[in-house]
Amino acid sequence: MDKEQYIKTFQDAIKINTENGNEKELAEYFQNLLKKNGIESKLIEDDNDDKRASLFAEIENGDGKVLGLTGHLDVVSAGKEEDWTHPPFEGVIEDDVIWGRGASDMKGGVSALVHAFIHANEEQNFKGKIKLILTVGEEIGQLGAGKLTEEGLIDDVDAMIIAEPSNVGVAYAHKGSLNYKVVSKGLSSHSSSPQLGSNAVEHLSDAIVRIKERLAKEADKYENDILGKTFNNITVITGGDQVNSIPDYAEFEANARTIPEFNNEDVINVVKEVLDELNEEFGVNLEVKVTADLEPVLTDPDSDLMKAILEVANKNENLKPSKLVTQMFEELGVDIEKLFENPKIREVAQKALEGEEDVVKPIELSGTTDAAQFTKANDKMNICVYGPGIPVLSHKTDERVELSQYLDFIELYKETIVEYLK
Repeated sequence: MDKEQYIKTFQDAIKINTENGNEKELAEYFQNLLKKNGIESKLIEDDNDDKRASLFAEIENGDGKVLGLTGHLDVVSAGKEEDWTHPPFEGVIEDDVIWGRGASDMKGGVSALVHAFIHANEEQNFKGKIKLILTVGEEIGQLGAGKLTEEGLIDDVDAMIIAEPSNVGVAYAHKGSLNYKVVSKGLSSHSSSPQLGSNAVEHLSDAIVRIKERLAKEADKYENDILGKTFNNITVITGGDQVNSIPDYAEFEANARTIPEFNNEDVINVVKEVLDELNEEFGVNLEVKVTADLEPVLTDPDSDLMKAILEVANKNENLKPSKLVTQMFEELGVDIEKLFENPKIREVAQKALEGEEDVVKPIELSGTTDAAQFTKANDKMNICVYGPGIPVLSHKTDERVELSQYLDFIELYKETIVEYLK
């Protein structure tokens, strides 16, 4: 295939609207592309939604290791189209930049993996097996990765490339993500007679204060050398419906980012402990429900896959952090604090710009990936998260990426397959 076809695939992928819950059309698009190139694949449909389907394919050439290539097909909502410079689902190309929802997160990475997979099948220049795994629902609950893991399709994978946009370094670890909801049930009454009611908002407020204090105290006892400490954020509060009525219902939602030493289960146990105390002390009605449970991922930073990627990446001047950071600066025109929200990755970028250490190297992420599901099947599997994009634009208006970067990553994936499966 040539450059024009690579770009067409990326552009076509953006044009297919896969906002949470509408991935099947894109899965079928990639299935047809694979079939045209002599590769059979299968759709793994969602049990509850006929618009959702993951895609799975594998190729083999003798005995050897098993390499997984994976990315997600869904994107977050584009919001209001009028807020975009170019419509979010048209894949407009302007001055070597492609615009649209999913340009960075992560249709560029997925398209690059598909073409590297096709190339490997054509050349047969590897030993072992390659599995292409394109998932649904990563943005909310990692549904596709969970289903594929349950079906045993990941069990024999030795190492996996996840093509999320993390282009200034190769991630091998990330924190866990826990979403939970605390519900407060009370009794309504007129605000002139509060003694006749039970104020669900006030009970919830008490819970928020105590949970915040208790979790901060417990989390401070544990620190991971790589991932740092667990932290917790209250992110959504709902309660009451009229200013002169005592509310009988209130709830909050929270997200915790966790480490192995103080993980998701530990956080929930603390929350339950606090709610039990408040229920007993004050006779209130507070309960908690877990809505998403993604464990931390911590794999080997010196794995064979990591070595292969670093060897290939550091031979390509276009993939050096200084080049990519400069490219992002020129495109966005923002300072380094806004370009890199993660302080550790910001430090990598700063050193690269100053010429102190301009190499691609292992890094860790705060955000979660489908690896949280895949490693449940095989905790010995090595993970490398590395893909094209402008990470700070993920989930934001005017998402975009340079086409040259996308094309460079296709070549990187091709060469990494050969290097790892030799």
